[in-house]
Amino acid sequence: MIEDLIKNARLSSSGRKLLTSQQKAFIVEDWESSGLSCPEYCRRHGLITSQVYSWRSLAKSGAIMSIKNQGDLHSKAELEMLRKENEELKKALGESTLDIKILKKKLEMDQLRNKKLNRYPENPK
Repeated sequence: MIEDLIKNARLSSSGRKLLTSQQKAFIVEDWESSGLSCPEYCRRHGLITSQVYSWRSLAKSGAIMSIKNQGDLHSKAELEMLRKENEELKKALGESTLDIKILKKKLEMDQLRNKKLNRYPENPK
C-alpha cells in the first residue's frame, strides 16, 4: 500500500515526489503501527528518515489537521498561505474593477468630446 502511494505520488517540476498531508499522515500512522524503527521502515519503503520524523512532529503538534467529512488533510501553513493569497486576489480584483470603471468613464467622455467636435467641424481656410 505504501509503495503504491509513493509510486503514484505527484511529481514536482524538479522531479521530487509530492505527497499530500493526508498521505504523509497515513505514512506516519503506518510507521508507528508497524513496530519498526524509523530508519528500518524508511529503508523498506524508500523514504527519508528525517522527513518522516518531521511529518510525525507536525502531526503531533496539530499542524496536520483533519477536515471532517472531506477526508482531506491540510497543514495550517498551507491554509494560511491560501487565505493570504485569497485576500491578495480579492484586492487585485477590486483594483482591476475600479480601473475598468475609470477607463469606461474616460472612454465615454472621449466619445462625447469627439461627437461634439464632429458636429462643429473647424472652418477650412
